Amino acid sequence: MEFYPMPMFVKLSVHHMDRSLSWYKGVLDFEPLFELPDQNGKTVMAHIQGEKYPDIMLVSEQKEKEINGKGVVLNFTVENLDFFSDRAIKARAAVVEGPVDRPWNARKLALKDPDGYLIPLPWE
Repeated sequence: MEFYPMPMFVKLSVHHMDRSLSWYKGVLDFEPLFELPDQNGKTVMAHIQGEKYPDIMLVSEQKEKEINGKGVVLNFTVENLDFFSDRAIKARAAVVEGPVDRPWNARKLALKDPDGYLIPLPWE
């Protein structure tokens, strides 16, 4: 894993940190770079990283408020769409669309994470 300055990153509120970490690792092949535990040892913040530059900060939402990813779309361009499609199917991830070939020479897979964030994966 390469370390580099983060010019920009996304911070997502999540209801269940363990479930979200497992999803991003198992489906999108992200790796944790840093996890911050609370006084009980439970992870409340995690910095995760996929292929170069997609960094995400997952933060546990302590309040009982609705988190549904409304209005947030995380777009990650990938080199091997079939790799991620296979992982999503094996993990029983929510597949919104695809993989589908578009007439404008594009291929796309769209997923939803456990908190409802939309994640399109266009093929590069």
